[in-house]
Amino acid sequence: MSSGKLPNFLRTLAFRLTLWYGALFVMTSCVAFLFFYLLITNVIREGTDQDLQSEVRSLTTLIRARGVETAQRQAVLEAQAAGEKKLFIRFLYPNGQAFSSSNMSYWRDIGIGRSALKRLLADGEPVYDTFSPANRKHKTRILYALASPQVILQVGQSMENHTRFIEAFRRIFVITMGLLFVL
Repeated sequence: MSSGKLPNFLRTLAFRLTLWYGALFVMTSCVAFLFFYLLITNVIREGTDQDLQSEVRSLTTLIRARGVETAQRQAVLEAQAAGEKKLFIRFLYPNGQAFSSSNMSYWRDIGIGRSALKRLLADGEPVYDTFSPANRKHKTRILYALASPQVILQVGQSMENHTRFIEAFRRIFVITMGLLFVL
């Protein structure tokens, strides 16, 4: 066999078609994994948003039925039950000053988003924000909502479990795509 010429089977139509089909399969698999990744992250974010909305609805109902003091006590209990590193709740005046909260020792680096408050007060619609604390690798999803004309709720939830799930999915994606490429 001559060193300057390709082996005969590399020049066949069957080999070239197999190579094209393999490349097409790898590309479509990559697009499918990307689509699932985007779908999963969107579903997880929406689930977190629904959890936050549920918390706001329950506290808003409590404020209207029994007053702010009862809602404050309930907020502390709910944050403790969920885990103080998983959930926090702050009660704010419309000017952005906090007057009550669950245990904020773990969340002390999360401030009050002035732009989110302005949007909330201007539109009256709940405002979502995603915050990346400097000293932690997991993001926090925050909801600002009007509970009454004089009370704004800031409810935040750690996205640690969601981040771990996404990281596992990403690892599986990289390994699978690497194996598909080699095959």
